[in-house]
Amino acid sequence: MDAPTRTVFDVVTDFLASRPTDEEMLAYRIPADQQARLDSLIETDATSRLTAAQREELGDFRFVADVLTLLRAKIRRRLVQENGDNCGEASAEGGSEASSADADKQEENGS
Repeated sequence: MDAPTRTVFDVVTDFLASRPTDEEMLAYRIPADQQARLDSLIETDATSRLTAAQREELGDFRFVADVLTLLRAKIRRRLVQENGDNCGEASAEGGSEASSADADKQEENGS
């Protein structure tokens, strides 16, 4: 009997369970084998019909991407707030919202 294939959830939860630093969390990208699988699913979706299992798997990738984007946005916001509090800059939070949102949009488009 073959060992079960590791899902994107397995890979990402293993990473999160390792208690990554903020910097590691912000820099995290799914491993190359998972990225290749995602690319394959996207290609199949563009050129033919996905099976029900493939559609579910693609949905899992999208869900993970959304959760990681939200986590990164919250980490960035907290870091900006902490840096603003440490420097005594009352206006840092207002400007960080826009820059954090811009960074998240760029990340969504690049993921």
